Amino acid sequence: MRFLKIICVTISLSCSTTHKENLFDNLKDKETVLIYLSKYNLKSVPPEIGRLTNTKRLYITTDTIGWAIYPPLGGFLQPIDSKSAPSQLPNEITELTNLKTLALVRLGLNQLPDNFSQLKNLDSLDLTMNRLVVKDELQKLNGLTNLKYLQLFGNVVDSLDIVELKKSNPRLIIKTWIE
Repeated sequence: MRFLKIICVTISLSCSTTHKENLFDNLKDKETVLIYLSKYNLKSVPPEIGRLTNTKRLYITTDTIGWAIYPPLGGFLQPIDSKSAPSQLPNEITELTNLKTLALVRLGLNQLPDNFSQLKNLDSLDLTMNRLVVKDELQKLNGLTNLKYLQLFGNVVDSLDIVELKKSNPRLIIKTWIE
């Protein structure tokens, strides 16, 4: 019986790995990619994301649930789901140097990869509804020299963070609840 369980688990894991590999192989030549993690039964962004080297516009979110029209402002500073652990992006996402637009929405991110500023072609970045403490991410964000638009709703941001970002990139448009 134990042997049968081991075989079932092994088959299950290999099927999910193949599914991820097929997903990213199918998307690797697309310029615009939209990924709903729940649709592909993914808990987080997998390292296979690094295969999307031709992608210019990448949108990743947890699910297809629409936005609430009237969330209380206090809700923006609360965790997305108290039962879910914070998520991290794989370093492979920084290999997508052709990206111009990147949206990472409702992923529960608590930090960006250390080499995030390698995404030099980014002109639009949406980090809505994550768990980022922006003052801890300033160096990475300031390294995105072509960035024109940054959306930070639902993260921990204060006015000093905005000033610091504007100092290094005066033309940057920043959208957050502080405005």
